[in-house]
Amino acid sequence: MSPIRASVCRRRASSLIEMLIVIGVISTMATLLLPSLKRSLSIARSTLCKQNLRSTGQSLTMYRIENNGWLPVRPIVDEVSATASRDADTSEVWFLKLFPTYMEDPRALTCPEDPFRYRINRSGLDHTDPSVSDFSSFGINSFIMQAASGKLARVDQHHPTRPLDTILVADMGPDVPGQKAKPTSRRRSKKGSSIFGPNRNSGLMPWDDGYDLLSSSSTTPWVTTRHEKGINMLTLGGGVREARTDRIVREPIRWRYEAGANGGCTLCNLGYEKRVYHYSFAKDQLFWWTGDLNIE
Repeated sequence: MSPIRASVCRRRASSLIEMLIVIGVISTMATLLLPSLKRSLSIARSTLCKQNLRSTGQSLTMYRIENNGWLPVRPIVDEVSATASRDADTSEVWFLKLFPTYMEDPRALTCPEDPFRYRINRSGLDHTDPSVSDFSSFGINSFIMQAASGKLARVDQHHPTRPLDTILVADMGPDVPGQKAKPTSRRRSKKGSSIFGPNRNSGLMPWDDGYDLLSSSSTTPWVTTRHEKGINMLTLGGGVREARTDRIVREPIRWRYEAGANGGCTLCNLGYEKRVYHYSFAKDQLFWWTGDLNIE
């Protein structure tokens, strides 16, 4: 082999080795950076979810201002009859009452990490479609909406003692079609789900997994770990906080929790005779209600 050809072959061999080294370095860096990138994207999606929750909270506040302090119960509870029904038609679903007067863009009701967020689109919500009642990524505290014959939903008059820690709206699952109640639950579960995604109790977030004491029918388990280890929650005071649910889904539901009772959780302090089994978010200083239930 001539000296010139030998020199060319050596350069080609060196170029190939260098290219393989560069590919190896890039692959190693990508492997190391991928978890960080995924976490950064997850944090960004969680941040957008919190912004949407705040937007939903602002819409609810405007609704309360123009409706004598009432949240959009189903139907609106008047001062005379004071009744609330879970069998109202689709147009009575709480978040549908916000459109278009109090909320213009339906996407404010979506969480970027909800696998079924596509069910709400830009064109708005069709009030004639019964399945639309399960389209929201968020659920509203069903205890507030139903307790005391629905009167509790007039929160501006019957406000809790700790509004900044009282749950109003939160991420709501299930995020898997046909989710069933966990084995440790004391409650029943509705097994059905539509082809468009799972049922979400018409946007009402039960305090218990699979059974709502104020309803004659079973409800779908809703607790999820949408944001790594938990969900985002909007409080009645307007704050948005994270709540750990990864530990909750592994534990049996109880009617009393020490942390809840000490924090002023109304459900924990009802006593044995009036016990209400419920999820507790007391470790994150979040409660279903923190006020009096003796409402006239």
